Amino acid sequence: MLRLIYTSVQVPGFDRLAFEQLCEQASQNNRNLGIEGLLLCNGMEFMQCLEGPREAVSSVYKKIVKDPRHSDIRLLVSETTEEPMFEKWSMVGLGTRPQSALSGESIAYTLLDHRVYRPWKSLGLGAADLIYEYAKVKAELEKAGEMSLLSKVFEVYQP
Repeated sequence: MLRLIYTSVQVPGFDRLAFEQLCEQASQNNRNLGIEGLLLCNGMEFMQCLEGPREAVSSVYKKIVKDPRHSDIRLLVSETTEEPMFEKWSMVGLGTRPQSALSGESIAYTLLDHRVYRPWKSLGLGAADLIYEYAKVKAELEKAGEMSLLSKVFEVYQP
């Protein structure tokens, strides 16, 4: 199985509705190809993890690189693995909520830190650590049966 993680910059005018539609379209396409993953959106950038059969992930990534909805695509991780991080997630989108909306949510700071609101481009390869951390959070929330907690922190798009 191939895992790719990349960041990119959204085009101006890309809004939450467009993000929701992108997640729905990606989920349908990925399900057919056996690809799983996570798409993070902070209002300025995307960070995505794609996992699945090598040929399918490579093919999807080639299309992503040509997609006009973003630019400045930076591949952070390309690795083979036997353990999927986002099993059963054909493509879940997590859009950050405004920081002001999280100030009253104590759970928010156990799931997030300041890196979510910094430009991911500025984090370099360290940006990929966010994906690995969210995979751990996902596993813990699933084990506890508390996946609904994600919606306290993110706008969750899971078709």
